[in-house]
This record gives sequence, structure tokens and C-alpha cells, in this order.
Amino acid sequence: MVNESGLDTILSVFIRYSELSAVKYDVKSDTVKIETALSDKVDETKRNNFIDCCQKSMALFYEMTKIQPIKFALSFMENAGITILRLYRDGKTLQEQEMELFVRLLRQEFASLLIKDDNDIATLVNGAGDIKKTLMQKLHQSYDSYHNIFAYRDEGRVFVFNK
Repeated sequence: MVNESGLDTILSVFIRYSELSAVKYDVKSDTVKIETALSDKVDETKRNNFIDCCQKSMALFYEMTKIQPIKFALSFMENAGITILRLYRDGKTLQEQEMELFVRLLRQEFASLLIKDDNDIATLVNGAGDIKKTLMQKLHQSYDSYHNIFAYRDEGRVFVFNK
């Protein structure tokens, strides 16, 4: 069964932050995979420093909010001169404030490398509540039960699939 609050959080942050290029939600394992694309290779030292900083920042956030995440992991993957940063989290304990912190850390460390889809982003942010409501309704109207939710953005549009 899908975690409604986790799905709501995932859609909210994905719509709000153009730095997030794709989100995948595996309902069976309750695992969220959030991807961010970077326009160049990132050396191992910088990757390790970011992972360390992110883990420490999130640990402090979890302690302050009394959240005990079931899953938290970061990984980098390089392909054709582009680096994909992946954050793995469980949907059950995922919080919007946590994702806001994550995006701030991304901006701080990789501002010049972030690949963002800024087409019509002002309109998107202003209508985020309506977009999220519509997406949730469409997912609920699906004849099949939830399987895997996959979302990505392209030219200012957000695509969400219930695979």
C-alpha cells in the first residue's frame, strides 16, 4: 500500500525544486530515489566531502526533529561527462523540510554544475498546489493499484507516471 504522506511530500518537493531531475518511488519497498544531474564530472574528494557534509547535516536534522529514517543513502554515477547524484530515502519518514535542506546543500556545493529545468518555473511554483492536487487525483483514479511512481521534468513540464 502506498504511503500517502510520502507521496505528497515527494510530489511537493519535485514540483518546487527544478534541481531535482527525476524521482522514482517503489511502492513495495517504500523507497524513494531522487536524482539530480550535474553538468560535469565530480572528483572523488568533492563527492566524499559532499556525502560527509550531507550525512552530518541530515543526522542533526533527524535528531532535532526526532525522525529515525529507515533508509538514507547517497551515491554518484558518472556517464558521458555528466554526474548523477542519487538520494535514496524511505517514503514513510521523508519530510519536506529535509528535502529543502538537501536542496540547499546541493546549491551550496554544486551551484555552478546543477542542471535545472527553469522553463516557466515561476508559473510552476505559483501553481504547485494545484498541480500536486491534480496529480494526486489522477493517481487515485488509476484503475490499477499503485506500482512505481516515476516523475521527471522536461521543458518546464512535470511528468508523473504510475508504472
